[in-house]
Amino acid sequence: MWRTLGLVAVVVSVIAVALFSTAAVIRVPAEAPTIQDGVNSASEGDTVLVAQGTYTGPMNQNIDFWGTNLVLLSESGAELTIIDCARGTRGLCFRGGEDATSVVDGFTIMHGYAEGGGAVYCKGASPTFRNCFFRSNRSPGVGGGMAFYGSSSLIESCFFEGNTSEIALDGSGGAVFCADGSDLVISDCYFTQNTSDMGGAVSCTDASSVLLADCLLVMNCADSGGSLGCRLGSTLIIERCTIVHSIGCGGSGIYCDGGSAVTADRTIIAFGYKGEAVCCSTGGAATLICCDVFQNEYGDWTGCIAGQNGVAGNISEDPLFCGILNPDSRYSLRSDSPCAAENNPDCGRIGVLGIGCEATPVESLSWGRVKMMFK
Repeated sequence: MWRTLGLVAVVVSVIAVALFSTAAVIRVPAEAPTIQDGVNSASEGDTVLVAQGTYTGPMNQNIDFWGTNLVLLSESGAELTIIDCARGTRGLCFRGGEDATSVVDGFTIMHGYAEGGGAVYCKGASPTFRNCFFRSNRSPGVGGGMAFYGSSSLIESCFFEGNTSEIALDGSGGAVFCADGSDLVISDCYFTQNTSDMGGAVSCTDASSVLLADCLLVMNCADSGGSLGCRLGSTLIIERCTIVHSIGCGGSGIYCDGGSAVTADRTIIAFGYKGEAVCCSTGGAATLICCDVFQNEYGDWTGCIAGQNGVAGNISEDPLFCGILNPDSRYSLRSDSPCAAENNPDCGRIGVLGIGCEATPVESLSWGRVKMMFK
């Protein structure tokens, strides 16, 4: 779903740039040999349009907008336009006060390695990221994929896979980390196999806030908060997400502490390993509304969410994912799922995806027919 939508969005963006924009379009490599050369040539409101290919080496890594609000757009989408950091530096750096009109659209950023944001670093800047893939990036500290400090960025329709925050004591936010009062919106994103010490996929701290909406989080891992972590007076709001197969001793799905607050609405937290679904420590609190919490190894409605099952639309039932019935959308819902909108009129759909397959038919068998199956 995310790949298809991302490519369509990039094509629409290219058409819009070509037909309607009065700002300059600088083409890489036709008019500027590297991505940084293209950015350096741009003025406020310009678009740097990058042809498909793999970009690496000096001037194609650690790309800095230098405070200019511009659009960095791939011509052919993230699968065909790659910034390869070669495990030596990060891909993009924002520290010049760039705002939401600074846009990065349609790139894969991979093999980044840097302290505080293996692929992307933002401090005091709030660029927008769309239709990007972040793969196999690492940080020796926080933010294996992206790190935000005092930022208010939008991240939408992006894919995060195999990003890591490495150091156990300080590592936080395998894919995305935010601090210093950041205010992030993350929507329509997919997180899988990201790892850290806290918040395998996303972590916020120091009075920051994250709105996570319509996201799928699968097989992320951390010591605390296999998928999500929230600490030190921060706020995490989760809407219509699916969190599955996460691994974390202190909250297989979610962890919060230090006066932080988590609110989850119409979200599935299921099949977690090594911990309870949600763990709160040192003044953390979690409120769930219309959520399905099911079969997490060390407990579902326990700890700070004990007593919330059966209240405010919350349930503890098998969400009945399609699995092999829909290999292209394994975490969509069977038609008989308790999380499907059609079966839950009070809450509507729970989780990121709707019905993707019919219920598995159950055939009535006589004892004679059963015996025949084993002859």
